Amino acid sequence: MNISAVNVLFLSIHCYFFFTLSFIDMKTSPTLMVIILVILGYSAANAQVQVKERIRFKDTVIVQKYAPEENEFSLMHLKMAPGDFRIQNVKELSILRGKAITGVDLVYSDYPEGEDFTELNRKRVLELHIHVPEAFNTSVIKWQIVKQTGVAQTGGIQNYFHGFVIYYRPMPTFQEENKAISDVVEGIKPPSDSTLLKVFDRQKSWRNMLVVTDVTGSMSPYTAQLLLWIKSNQAIKTFKQIVFFNDDEEESNTQSGRLDTSGIWSIESGNSKKVIDKAFEAMQKGSHYENNLEAVCYAIKKYPENKQNVIMIADNWENPCDMYLVEFLKKEKVPLRIIVCGVNDRMNPIYLDLAFATGGSVHTMEDDLMDVAKIGEGKTVKFGKQKFKMTGGKFIQI
Repeated sequence: MNISAVNVLFLSIHCYFFFTLSFIDMKTSPTLMVIILVILGYSAANAQVQVKERIRFKDTVIVQKYAPEENEFSLMHLKMAPGDFRIQNVKELSILRGKAITGVDLVYSDYPEGEDFTELNRKRVLELHIHVPEAFNTSVIKWQIVKQTGVAQTGGIQNYFHGFVIYYRPMPTFQEENKAISDVVEGIKPPSDSTLLKVFDRQKSWRNMLVVTDVTGSMSPYTAQLLLWIKSNQAIKTFKQIVFFNDDEEESNTQSGRLDTSGIWSIESGNSKKVIDKAFEAMQKGSHYENNLEAVCYAIKKYPENKQNVIMIADNWENPCDMYLVEFLKKEKVPLRIIVCGVNDRMNPIYLDLAFATGGSVHTMEDDLMDVAKIGEGKTVKFGKQKFKMTGGKFIQI
């Protein structure tokens, strides 16, 4: 769909939408703002999109002039004219393909001062959804509305940015991953993160575990920690078998029949060099889809004697593409101990849901949430910096 797709959306008699968008000024309400896309449906050039998503916004950020947040992520500016909703640099969006989006800032100016920009910003969000639908895929993405107030005092609105700033994780090449991991394992550089090392150190009762771990490109800092632990603690025998996943398929399965090894690599060895070699093989040959549950199904089929000791190492910024397999794991009674990597101030609740469904636990660099299945309906739990409420078998951030 090209840049004029929004016009098609609003003008075509075949298009319809019901979109609720509320922007509440900080002066009138200090509460958390919420954008709800209740149902957005449209058909244009035989394309159909159905969206039902709830996106949480922090209170409007009011600044004189916007400056992007300095963090570990890369960023892209999607430029818009001050009074328009069309993205001016659409061709640059290809950079985001295959990247995990971590944050979105919608930036506009309060000029003319006091004017209602709700409708304009609504159209801007719709425009973003058409071109970057993955920005709406998960509640872990941090959204902000940024209102600039400096134009009225300084003039020169053309000197102020308007549009979206997208924060995303760059995807390293295999060569970059290989070097970064090798440097850590060989002791040339310290780990850039210590999530796994801290969890393994806290969970001293874990022995002979069946590890199912994501080795997509963005997980290289955590793959480095896993391999470092294996090399440095071979005598402890924390792990018995390891299954690496890095799939290029979107159709996952329960592995009930013949084992499907596409995007899955396994090893059962106490030799750290063999494990490291297998990890590099998986990293080089896979893709970026998160087939977490298919890999667990593979693991318990290949190593059924150890299905009560599964550790899943997962990426906080990605949702598994095969959540429908959770019913199979529930039937097989496989409690998932889930180590969630990449958590800063926002935890992906999908992993809490997985632990709840399977009777497992969730672990981050700083926290352990045990016996998740015992959290009752309507109960609230604090995990890290966030609070979640159990509602209908799902954890909702509050």
